[in-house]
Amino acid sequence: MQYTYTELAAFLLFYGFLGWALEVAYYAVKERRFCNRGFFNLPICPEYGVMMDILIILLPTMGQRPVLQFLACAAVVSVVEYFAGGLAGQIWKKRLWSYERRTLFGGKKKDFILALAKAAVVMAAALLLHPLVFWLFSLIPELILRIVCIVLGVLLLGDFGSILYAVHRSHSYEELEEVRRRKSREQQSAQMGLGSRIYHVIWNRLNRAYPQIEQAKAEGEGLPYVFARGICLDKLIWVFVICAFAGDLIETVFCRVTAGVWMSRSSVIYGAFSIVWGLGAVILTVVLHRIAQREDRYIFLAGCLLGGVYEYLCSVFTEVVFGTVFWDYSKIPFNIGGRINLLYCIFWGLLSVVWIKLCYPALSRFIEKLPVLGAKIATWAIIVLMACDALISAAALGRYEERRQGKAADTAVGTFLDVNYPDDRLEKVWPNMISVDDK
Repeated sequence: MQYTYTELAAFLLFYGFLGWALEVAYYAVKERRFCNRGFFNLPICPEYGVMMDILIILLPTMGQRPVLQFLACAAVVSVVEYFAGGLAGQIWKKRLWSYERRTLFGGKKKDFILALAKAAVVMAAALLLHPLVFWLFSLIPELILRIVCIVLGVLLLGDFGSILYAVHRSHSYEELEEVRRRKSREQQSAQMGLGSRIYHVIWNRLNRAYPQIEQAKAEGEGLPYVFARGICLDKLIWVFVICAFAGDLIETVFCRVTAGVWMSRSSVIYGAFSIVWGLGAVILTVVLHRIAQREDRYIFLAGCLLGGVYEYLCSVFTEVVFGTVFWDYSKIPFNIGGRINLLYCIFWGLLSVVWIKLCYPALSRFIEKLPVLGAKIATWAIIVLMACDALISAAALGRYEERRQGKAADTAVGTFLDVNYPDDRLEKVWPNMISVDDK
């Protein structure tokens, strides 16, 4: 099923609202009071919309394989919730919920069972509820649906801006306790400025929804400052770029040894970087570090599942967005649609054990020894350059597919891409690239 961007945005908003409503109903029954749950002040929990958007694209490509679909649901739900909880904690500087612990990768038996139960519910929604939702949305004219999505998107951006303002105003946990003890908020708010009213409304809502809110303490608090201590954005950027380069090098050598040819394995036009490897390393680091002290078999199984779903998602993404296939495992036994296979899933599991037990600790120590100022400047340079490289590569790839369909360049950008990134250059960078139609 091919969805438009407008439809995906509408589904994200709808399922985000539905997830919020279910959470509100659950806590209303449990605590006999209304709790505006979630990250935003508006009635939406975007993580539910994100996971449903991923699954409604992913599950149909797996055919009639319920076990595989269930495992994919479990992995997607766990990863999305893990990242949602971590992101909310980083922004609010408080621990709002413990969902990121209740995943397949939490390391506890009870959390594992809860994660499987939630995956079953989400899978049922994707397979049974979504067809009805899709039919209802198809009755709405696309222009109206687009206008609604834009309006709601603007409101969410405004909501997010107010949240950032409230977080910026918060200086201490004692201030949050003071807000909690206020008894005459309405009377006082009339005497406050607009900024103060926004601040107190947001924090009061947060306290009502999460009465047991925790102050998030920075890892290594009280220790001498070093660059990228713990798992943070700076460290993950360096992990991404180092592993993207190392992954490209490993694949290039692997192709030389097994196929006897030197072949480009880069994901971008400029530089030897494999985005699949870089993002894979980041995901393995963030998700599996909680079970780094567990036995190797737990890390291996989690890595097999996580790596298989991740590689499958990457294949679906490139096919849906760019109309191209960058790898095809159809000739390898025990493959699923040519996107993944059992052997490579085992490789992912072994790689996870080696990475989380040996490679990442050593790489983490190396990154933390970098000079603070120079490393910080280099981090932002990496972000800007990699973003530009990825955008140029995506645009060139999109124009390549248009040329294959016989579409002439009708804009200055199209002409620029035709001149600077012709077919022979792109086919040299991505020699295994196959059009979906050709496949």
